[in-house]
Amino acid sequence: YQRRVHGDRYESLFVVLSRREKDMLSRFLAGAMAGVTATLLTYPLDLMRAQMAAHWHLQPPYPGYISALNAIVAREGPLGLFCGLRPTLLGILPYAGLSFMTFHTLKANVMHWKRLERDSDMPTGIKLVCGATAGLVAQSATYPLDIVRRRMQVHGPLYPSIWTAFTSIYRGEGLKGGLYKGLSMNWVKGPIAVSVSFTVNDTLRSWLLESAEPRKQ
Repeated sequence: YQRRVHGDRYESLFVVLSRREKDMLSRFLAGAMAGVTATLLTYPLDLMRAQMAAHWHLQPPYPGYISALNAIVAREGPLGLFCGLRPTLLGILPYAGLSFMTFHTLKANVMHWKRLERDSDMPTGIKLVCGATAGLVAQSATYPLDIVRRRMQVHGPLYPSIWTAFTSIYRGEGLKGGLYKGLSMNWVKGPIAVSVSFTVNDTLRSWLLESAEPRKQ
């Protein structure tokens, strides 16, 4: 949700700076910058979640987030909380950009086709379909980067660079069983999560704008 809010603001900023109408490029850049902003703000939490989830079938390394935070800082220093940040940013740039661009481009085309004047006039079901399509496109295009990100978060010392992680996973596990392992499950989870997130953001924004209109009059 945080990415959706930042995306709307970045899109407005890019439109003002470029002095042109909203297009696919401005939407992609807005979504990408929103993804970077949200990732930088929340990355340590994502790192701790990944490490705790990856080792939960063995002896739990950390009983909670506070103990995980203290242990990582004591062992690796403050920068240890950002281990794997580079592949994460490399993945989130195209993922957030593609999902934001695809959703708003599809929505704009539907509004033009149905001759709708406002976002609130669009049926919720259509927004959900646009969001699901955006999630499917973005997830499929950037999934290998997500695999590399998680491997570097959990097994950082084994992969000193993004390229090393890519080549090691590909040579050892192949394309389907390595870089695209688990994609079919994400085809179920990803589109649902993105469609609900975009639709809720759009609905709340439309409701807030409509609530503020009578006050301005």
